[in-house]
Amino acid sequence: MLNSIVDAAKIGLGAVWLSKDNLKKLTDALIEVGKVSKEEGDRLFKELGDAGEEQRKKLKDMVESSVKKAMEQAGVATKAEVDELKKKVADLESKLGGTQGSA
Repeated sequence: MLNSIVDAAKIGLGAVWLSKDNLKKLTDALIEVGKVSKEEGDRLFKELGDAGEEQRKKLKDMVESSVKKAMEQAGVATKAEVDELKKKVADLESKLGGTQGSA
């Protein structure tokens, strides 16, 4: 019974969106109605919590990778590139004796 509950909860992104509080309520309710023992409920809480964290990390990594790829394809400069250019401009300005004709 416990394995089928764990498997069902891991399907799709369901485990990602279960907060720790809601997950605790779910496992407590299963214990209360006698579907799982206290030990199984504790294990279920841990397994689903761990699975949710893993899925959140994977989703975050996928989103970050997709955004980075889209920015590269669009030719958008990264923060590091902009910071490097700012430093170069500041260096050139100092060599020229400060900013001239700032707008």
